[in-house]
Amino acid sequence: MDIKNLFLLLLVAIVLVCLLHCCPKYDTVTNTQTTTTVHIDTLTLYKTVYLPQPYKVVELQIDTLYIDTSKVIRDYFTEKYYHISFQDTLLKALADIKVSENSIELAKFDYEVYRPTIYTTTVITETRTPRFSFALGCGTNYNWISGKAGLELNTAMRVKQQSIHLGHDFINQTSRLGWQFHF
Repeated sequence: MDIKNLFLLLLVAIVLVCLLHCCPKYDTVTNTQTTTTVHIDTLTLYKTVYLPQPYKVVELQIDTLYIDTSKVIRDYFTEKYYHISFQDTLLKALADIKVSENSIELAKFDYEVYRPTIYTTTVITETRTPRFSFALGCGTNYNWISGKAGLELNTAMRVKQQSIHLGHDFINQTSRLGWQFHF
């Protein structure tokens, strides 16, 4: 091997090392996945009203001839309890009402308000693809001018879609430099 080929091989090796050192190794592609979770938060309230006063009283004229007085008196002193419930996707309401002596003695209201709370979780996944690659190999060739077969040591560097090839035939003492663009 003559000094020119050795110098050319060293120069290309230095250029390749500089390119490897200066170029970032990976291109980064980011994939984002978002997950939304709905959590229902409950607000519970209790309210009790003792001896509420009526806001309107209507007196009716009643003929007392056909009224059983003992039933009316028994009904007047009887305590009656009413339970009213309502439920929806956003509200649950309960009412307990006690009626005694023809008036509401106790009104208890309980309700729960369901408030949705939304939690959003974002997962970022990074996919890295190599920006460049480096290859080393060997092969055989044939020199048409001298008519001899040869044994060649090859090296290649690929940056994105371009490749630079460098080889040396030790039998025919020839060097080669090549470039390729990958489609």
